[in-house]
Amino acid sequence: MVELDLRRTRDGEIVVLHDATLSRLWGDERNVADLELAAVRAAGCGAMRIPTFREVLQHIAVPLMVDLNADTVEGALHEVRRADATARALFVTGNVAALRHLRDLAPEARIGLTWVEPEPPPSTLLLELGAEYWNPMFTLVTPERVADVHRLGLKVSTWTVDKPRHMARVIAAGVDAIVSNRIRVLRRRLA
Repeated sequence: MVELDLRRTRDGEIVVLHDATLSRLWGDERNVADLELAAVRAAGCGAMRIPTFREVLQHIAVPLMVDLNADTVEGALHEVRRADATARALFVTGNVAALRHLRDLAPEARIGLTWVEPEPPPSTLLLELGAEYWNPMFTLVTPERVADVHRLGLKVSTWTVDKPRHMARVIAAGVDAIVSNRIRVLRRRLA
């Protein structure tokens, strides 16, 4: 899967961008939510521009891990359905209300519950959401927690694992998916 983050522009377009502002990459302090799509498109230089989620769905055919927030649930779902990409889109967030809203709108949606709390989520929450994945921060992964989730018939994805020693630890714990910025290193470690 390719993991990506979504933001909603002021005019309701869904764009693919990790940060809420344009600051880190473009030195522009403006918030994406306060800008029209045209202004977001103007950020960057040359071919390095912020794509819409629709464009990504059209040009990338691999499965996607779609990190969303409460503001992007409906727009993201609309684009995924429009692209007939429901089977290859896994929606993830730690915002339980957003996942409940998504589940109400789309019983068929694939869901992962992102987690940063020290204690794992109650199994009843994972089952209520119809989650396919528990998606904890890698520091929370233990073999026991992975086994507990597997006993529920669910999978474990973890993020963002960039150091080889952390990769080795979560692989040994039995996770099913690893989000990493260092794909070559991870592939070597998996081999």
